[in-house]
Amino acid sequence: MPERPGGCCAQIKPGPFFGALLDFLQRGTLDACAASRRLRAVAQNADSAGNYPAFQLAKTLRLVARLIRADLGIRIFCTDLGGGDIGGFDNHANQLGNHCALLHQLSESVAAFVDDLRRDKLLDRVLLMTFSEFGRTVAENGRRGTGHGAAAPLFLAGGRLGGGLIGEHPSLADLDQGAQKVHTDFRRVYATVLESWLGFDSQLVLGGKYKPLDVLRT
Repeated sequence: MPERPGGCCAQIKPGPFFGALLDFLQRGTLDACAASRRLRAVAQNADSAGNYPAFQLAKTLRLVARLIRADLGIRIFCTDLGGGDIGGFDNHANQLGNHCALLHQLSESVAAFVDDLRRDKLLDRVLLMTFSEFGRTVAENGRRGTGHGAAAPLFLAGGRLGGGLIGEHPSLADLDQGAQKVHTDFRRVYATVLESWLGFDSQLVLGGKYKPLDVLRT
């Protein structure tokens, strides 16, 4: 928020003719000014942030790390990699080049993000989760790509994770319409994040009760 000379915002003295709406606007303005000061302080120390690669995902995660440091009360951040355009993860053709490039961007960007937060002892406050609409088939099609599949890997990163793999490794000999079979209901992962991390009743979101996974350390 641009500053006026002499400070960010002027505080209005309450009076008999000020109603609830003006009080609300005043509190919102003051809160915005406080957030602006915190963001400015974080931006001034931006040079001390970790080394991020020159990928768009990395730039976004670096911004998320700054917002976490500013402690604005935001609990959920969402970003995107690949999208649905040519060159994305929907690899119906030329999968090798696209997929490898995107996984490289994902791994390097997340590694930089994790290292950045760990340096300032913030990683225990953060849980990163990937998600996708669908997986891929195992067999290649005629265009050096693959079709849609039922199962897909999901990655978690954070300071309070126990680490390791969940579930058995999918079999390449026992497939579901050419794709690997699902061994863990994705709603169990969502229940883990909603209940064990955010402290939220997952049934309100998932429409049923799903047992959280035992992946987080207390």
